[in-house]
Amino acid sequence: MSVTKYRRGEGAFFWSMLLTGLVVVIYVLRLTGPTDLEADAQQRNVAYVMDAAWQGHWLVQTEARGWLMSKPPLHTWLTGAFVLAGGANRLTLTLSSALAVLVMTLLVYRVGRQRFNPAAGAFAGLACALAPMMARHIALVRTDALFALTITLAAFAAYRAWERGGGWVPFWLAGAAATLTKGPLGLILAAAGLLAWFWEKRTDSAAPPPQGSHWGGISLFLALTLGWLFLAVYFYGYALIDKLFFDELFGQVTGMRKDITPGENFYKPTLFFVARFLPFSLFVCYGLWRVVRRPTADASERRFERFLFVWIAVGLLLFSLGAHFRADLLVPLWPAGALLAGREMAHLGQQIGSRRMAAAMAVAVGLLIWMVYWGYHSGAMKNKEVRYSVATDQAGLALATSGLDMQLIQHLDTPVTLQIHLGIYRPWISEDEALRLANRATPVFLAVSSTEKYQALFGSTGPALQEIFRWPSADSSQTTLIRIFTNGSHRQ
Repeated sequence: MSVTKYRRGEGAFFWSMLLTGLVVVIYVLRLTGPTDLEADAQQRNVAYVMDAAWQGHWLVQTEARGWLMSKPPLHTWLTGAFVLAGGANRLTLTLSSALAVLVMTLLVYRVGRQRFNPAAGAFAGLACALAPMMARHIALVRTDALFALTITLAAFAAYRAWERGGGWVPFWLAGAAATLTKGPLGLILAAAGLLAWFWEKRTDSAAPPPQGSHWGGISLFLALTLGWLFLAVYFYGYALIDKLFFDELFGQVTGMRKDITPGENFYKPTLFFVARFLPFSLFVCYGLWRVVRRPTADASERRFERFLFVWIAVGLLLFSLGAHFRADLLVPLWPAGALLAGREMAHLGQQIGSRRMAAAMAVAVGLLIWMVYWGYHSGAMKNKEVRYSVATDQAGLALATSGLDMQLIQHLDTPVTLQIHLGIYRPWISEDEALRLANRATPVFLAVSSTEKYQALFGSTGPALQEIFRWPSADSSQTTLIRIFTNGSHRQ
C-alpha cells in the first residue's frame, strides 16, 4: 500500500471514530438526562413496542386507548427486538433511533468524502451528527430517525443506479424499508433527486437518463410491503386501511379530518429547516444558492449537487403544500443538507486556513455539546411534559416494588409509560368494563389517574372499592398521578 493511500485510509478511520464518539457522547448526554418518554407523542410508540414484545402482537399493534397503530411496524419490530433482548428501558427503547443517527452520520461522511473531498465529508458528518434536530431525535422513541436513514439509503442507491445505468434493487429494498417505517412518502422523497436529470439535461445534452430494469426491485418492494399489509388486513380487517391511509396519509395531506387547509403552513417548513438545523443550515442556504448560480464545472459533482438540491427542494415543497406539518418531518432532508453544508464549510476552510477553521469547529462542537447538556439536563425540567414523564417514571418504580400482582391490574387512564416497569402491557379499559370487573367475585385492581372522570365507578353510588395504592402518597402536596382500587376480594 502506498503512503498516500495509507494516509487517506488513516484519515477515514480517524474521522469515522471521531464522528462515532460524538454521536455516542450526545446519546449518553440524552440518556442521562431526565426521562421524556411521555413527551412528543413517544408514549404511543412505547405502547406499540410493549404490545408487540410483551403481548406478541407483532403483525399489528394498538395503543393504550385500543386504537390501531398509525404507522407501519418496522420501527416497532426493531425496537421490540431490543426490548426482548434487554428489557424495557430508555436504552432499548431509543437504541434504534441512536443507531439510525449513527449510521446516517457515517454514511453522509463517506458519501461526502467520495463525491466531494475528504474535508467536505468530514464537515458533512459533523453537520449530520451535531445539528440540534439530530440531537433531539437521537433519543426519541419515534419513527423519524429510522425513516430518515431508510430514505437516505434509498436516495444514495438511486443516485448510484442513475450514475451506473442500472442496479435498482438496493433502491427498492431501501424504499420498502422506508415504506414499512412510515408509509409511501419515503419512496417519493428518496426518488425526488432523480428529477435533477431534467435540469442536468439542459446543461449537458449527453447527460445519461436514469435507466435500467426495475422489475426485480419492484417485485421485492411489493412482496415486502403488500405482503405485510395483506396479512395485517386479513387478520385485523379494513379498519387498518382506514387508519393508515385515510386517517394518516390522506388525512394528513388534505387536512380533511383535522379542519386544516392544504398550504396553510406554506412558509413553515423552510423557516423551520433553517432554524432547527442551525448553524449548519446557514451553509446549506449558501450551498443551495451556489448550486443554482455557480454550479461546479465537473460533470459528476455537478450532477450530484443538483441531485441534493432537488432532494431538499421537492421535500420542502411537499411539506409546504400539505395540510399537516411538524418540524420533525424535515429530518429526512437533512442528510442532503449536511452534504451541501459540508462542502461549503470545506470551501471556507480553504479560504481562512485549516488551523482557523479547525479552531472554529472545535468551538462550535463544544458549544453544541454544551447546548445538548443544558437543554436535556439543566433546562429539561422546565418542560411540563418532561416533569410529567419523570413523575410517571417514579410512579412506575413505586408500583413495581409495591408487592401487588401486576397481572391483576387493569388501567383506565394511567400514563402509558407507567407500564414499562410492570413487565406487562394492558390497554385501557372502559368504565363499563371496569364496573363489570368490580362487581365480580374474583379479585381485580383498577388503576386510575382521575377518579372524577368515572363517577359511575368511583362516585357515591358506585361499587364498594378499597384504595390500596396511591402515588404520591395522600399526604403529599403533589398532584396524584395514580390510584389503585380493589373490589374487596383481595387483601394485601
